[in-house]
Amino acid sequence: MELITSHWHQIVFIIGLIVVAVKLNAQVKEIQKDLDSIEKRDTYVETVKLRAEVDQLRSQVGALWDFTNKLRDKFNGSH
Repeated sequence: MELITSHWHQIVFIIGLIVVAVKLNAQVKEIQKDLDSIEKRDTYVETVKLRAEVDQLRSQVGALWDFTNKLRDKFNGSH
């Protein structure tokens, strides 16, 4: 008991550090979950954007091949 009364301020300080460390650890885990969620959403958005770009490029390539075939037919006399 004498040990506690003589070192009570150090014991309170250590308990306070433990409480702060536990709270910080919980907050870091919560922030990590939020970050993972944001990264998943950003990945989904980027995937959708890329899919739209690929579809547009396919359409443009198809139009170029149609134009090329029409020109070839025109020069070859076929119609």
